[in-house]
Amino acid sequence: MLIKEVCRVCDLTKKAVEYYEQQGLIQPQVLDNGYRDYTDTGISVLKEISVLRKCGLGVQDIRVILDSNDKTVALARYKRLNELKMQKLKAAQDCIDDLIKNYDIEGGFRHLREFDEECLTVQEKLVLAFPGNYALYLSLHFGRFLREPIKTEEQRMAYDKIVDYLDNAAAFIPDELADFMEQAIQLNENVDMEKYEDAMNLLMEEAIRDPDAYFRKLKVEEYIACRTSEEFRQSPQGKMTDLITQFRKNSGYHDVFIANLMILSPAYKAYCERLEAANAVFLERYPQARAIYGMG
Repeated sequence: MLIKEVCRVCDLTKKAVEYYEQQGLIQPQVLDNGYRDYTDTGISVLKEISVLRKCGLGVQDIRVILDSNDKTVALARYKRLNELKMQKLKAAQDCIDDLIKNYDIEGGFRHLREFDEECLTVQEKLVLAFPGNYALYLSLHFGRFLREPIKTEEQRMAYDKIVDYLDNAAAFIPDELADFMEQAIQLNENVDMEKYEDAMNLLMEEAIRDPDAYFRKLKVEEYIACRTSEEFRQSPQGKMTDLITQFRKNSGYHDVFIANLMILSPAYKAYCERLEAANAVFLERYPQARAIYGMG
């Protein structure tokens, strides 16, 4: 079925269908004449996407549901997160009402603190704890794995270790790297970070899901040659890369932050395992890339 008919059957615009294809949610067959041919399966997926979108789900949540072995469980998780959002909004409204009647900051502080412990997601807790650069970094790189509240004592201990790490990590950041990060944040102030995060996540998911296809699209040899060249090492980008590597090594980034993040989020642990498997394929195919990671 061609796109014009697909739009009619699924009650979608052409732009919407094209967008879902760009996001990797559907994969129509491209005919010799350049037209896209949508199978019955593709039509069903588009109808599924349409229903979920009208229920308020974003692209990232829809991707999780489409890939899930148990879609009802995945959708129930989304419903629970929605309920948490509504509870948080109500708690905020109640607090505002109380403040209007009697501007009691101590009472509002106690009320919201108790609520935060039970209902805030890990992402929200971290963003509130670390505004500014940290919040942007955490949201961009890890946000999609931290959208659940803390449920176990083991997770609570892992969260406390992460907070302690983040609170003290700045001492390991060289001034040059701190200035670079600040400039990067300023450049991204007007960027739609949700769309940027979606784009980055899609790129990583493509690489993990089908490494062969990803490698075919990427000019891997040219990339490796560039990253291992003396010119790159002496460039501002190369120097920043070295500083970031040294920061992660000296601050305990992998041993403390990443290790506890995997305890805090089973979804992140599963993602890391998939990423390691894809990276093993990459290094087996391109052993010269080991130099990029300082593996010799």
